[in-house]
Amino acid sequence: MNIQEVTSGFSEDSALRERYQEEDFGLETVFEKQEWAEDRVTELKQTYGLTDDDIRLIKHISTIETGEKPTWEIYVKAGKGLSVLFLNS
Repeated sequence: MNIQEVTSGFSEDSALRERYQEEDFGLETVFEKQEWAEDRVTELKQTYGLTDDDIRLIKHISTIETGEKPTWEIYVKAGKGLSVLFLNS
């Protein structure tokens, strides 16, 4: 699965979460390595019958103050049989 968006810093990440929440997507998991995130996407598709339309893979880069460390966030459409977080509620 391709990365849909890249965010940098807290404000971009927060804005993305808010926009995704409006589209009924919640945060499912965050990983330190891209391959772990891609493996989880494959697992979600196989276990829950999700499609690319149900999943968003995001690369987030932390701020300079925290070392600009990348993480990969997986957002999933709510109501697909698994728990997701809505952090901007």
